[in-house]
Amino acid sequence: MIAILLLAFGCPDSIESIEPFITNVIGGRKPFPNQLQKIKERYQMIGGRSPLFDITKKQANALEKILNETNGLTPKLLNSKTPELFRVFVGMRHWHPFIKDTLKEILSLKAERIVILVMAPHYSKVSTGGYINALNEARTELNANIGVSFINNWHTHPLFLKAVAEKIKKGFSNFEGVNKKDIQVIFSAHSLPKQLMPEDDPYVKQLNETIQGVLRHTGDITWHFGFQSKGISAGEWLEPTVDSILERLSKDGKKYVLIVPVGFVSDNIETLYDIDIVYKKMAESLGLIFHRTESLNDSPKFIESLAAIVREHFSN
Repeated sequence: MIAILLLAFGCPDSIESIEPFITNVIGGRKPFPNQLQKIKERYQMIGGRSPLFDITKKQANALEKILNETNGLTPKLLNSKTPELFRVFVGMRHWHPFIKDTLKEILSLKAERIVILVMAPHYSKVSTGGYINALNEARTELNANIGVSFINNWHTHPLFLKAVAEKIKKGFSNFEGVNKKDIQVIFSAHSLPKQLMPEDDPYVKQLNETIQGVLRHTGDITWHFGFQSKGISAGEWLEPTVDSILERLSKDGKKYVLIVPVGFVSDNIETLYDIDIVYKKMAESLGLIFHRTESLNDSPKFIESLAAIVREHFSN
């Protein structure tokens, strides 16, 4: 059996779990009471919990199904007699199921090999690097003597780009009767603290590469690129912010805005609250007609892209 381990950020699964979750996120320090209250209010506005784990689990189940239906090249890799050659698991960095716990489960099932896929297509030492560190720490703690490989640089995979473009084309349908060139497309990604990013950090470069790849499938569109969901840490963060782009578009007399959360593959607090509530309200106050593309989640095209990415990993 080959284990595919999907790594994601993690999310609180109830209002009660928000405080310990945030404590994990900020390195073991408890949040200030006023911070905690604001965060709880945000989660209450999206239903009291994040759907991130549920979505990632759906992605895992769908990926496992498609891999085992089309595993043509993989029987040559192993002398496995298991009918299902692939098992796909989920490990979370900051909440249950923690990466260490999922790795322990995989080891108990006597997997012959583990392939790691971080469910964030763009690498940064500040963000994605943390998942890899957590996985390696878990391997050390569990004395995991098993082959582990990482899937890197999937931000320009052709099927991933097509999956994003598919959502953009569908998003345009929200603007009935509007010329496509009049719609201002804002690609957004999570902002990061610049002081923690090494000079050669590829995060922004990879995001731009993804956008350029997507544009080859969408045709000529009017687009912008901004950062969202800035944290509470002091210092400079990546800019421009989505807020500033919305303000500029309004001043320039633009009317239609479609935001594409290209830095996220699943719905979470950053899409459901930051975009769907905060940015939507701001856009409307600026006189803009505002829509967001659907997240990739477990859409067939995205799952197809993940399956291709995994298969190609074995052929390299």
